[in-house]
Amino acid sequence: MLPASRRPSRATTLVLVALGLGPVFRVAAAQVVEDSVSQVGVDRASAVVDAVFVDRLLPQGTVGAGDWASYLMARLGIVPIPPDVRVRVRSDSGRVRISSRVRDLNAETRAALGPIAGMLPPDTEITGDIGVLHPTPEVVQFYLEAVRVNGVALPDGIVAATMLEVGRRYPALSKSGRSLYVQVPADAEVRFLPGEILLIGPPPRDTVRP
Repeated sequence: MLPASRRPSRATTLVLVALGLGPVFRVAAAQVVEDSVSQVGVDRASAVVDAVFVDRLLPQGTVGAGDWASYLMARLGIVPIPPDVRVRVRSDSGRVRISSRVRDLNAETRAALGPIAGMLPPDTEITGDIGVLHPTPEVVQFYLEAVRVNGVALPDGIVAATMLEVGRRYPALSKSGRSLYVQVPADAEVRFLPGEILLIGPPPRDTVRP
């Protein structure tokens, strides 16, 4: 943990989440399931994570997309999640998208955005695109692929420069500021499904997973 004087403010972290958590989304509208984030979602997701990955009481379990996003926000240090944070969470079979409109950002986040919030029309939608990678058998990587404003991706150079500074100040993220690594048991899996995340615990010894 960083000393309090060096930690980013909760407002700054909320801006990071508003701009950065969530993935490329190319499925028909009928396949989209929308959810939201909340403090109770952190508790629900943590209970499933513990049951599947920590205590191994269940071979697998599902977590709603909004609850999973809440869990990742908690890993970034947003605890508790303010009740007036209004973001939309969606998932398909490969990714999760989190987005919010400027008018739906809470006062703390608006203040952190400063003049940017005033320059953007209230209905402007800010979205982050995140993919999931499995770089090692015991690590799941959530990677920020793009940031979009009203569906238009910002130049990657701008995103990279901004997130690099965030990474320097916030050690929960990678140095680039674009990845959040979550440790899981060896050979466990995290799969994105429409509207939910499937957590699969490691198979029993001498069992080959199909």
